Order: sequence, then structure tokens, then C-alpha cells
Amino acid sequence: MKTTDEYSQKLVELIERSAQIDNLVVKSLQSAAEVKQELEELRAKQRETTEILHTLEDSSGNAWENIGGGG
Repeated sequence: MKTTDEYSQKLVELIERSAQIDNLVVKSLQSAAEVKQELEELRAKQRETTEILHTLEDSSGNAWENIGGGG
């Protein structure tokens, strides 16, 4: 049969492990928020780059039309 000290020790271990799990949950939530923010920033940059490429595409198409039409 286990003694009261052994049960107390196991209870302390359980509390410590629960605290470690709670800390990991908090870290994962913080990391998820940071990743989400970084992803949003990258998507915004991607949209800006796409807009620039479309602008260049449109302007280069007009330039070729001007060249083909004699300038």
C-alpha cells in the first residue's frame, strides 16, 4: 500500500505536469497568433507585388502597341 508521502509526491508531479502543459498551450496560442500576423503581412506584400506586375504588364503592352504603330 502506498503511503501518504508517496501520494503527495505523485500529486506534486501531477500539478507540475499540468502547469507545463498549460505553459505549452499558452506558447502554442502565442505562436499561432504570431504566425497568423506574419501570414497576413506576407499576403499583403503578395497583393502589392501582384498589382505592380499587372501595372507593368499593362504598361509594357501599351509600349509594344506604340512601337508597333510607329512610335
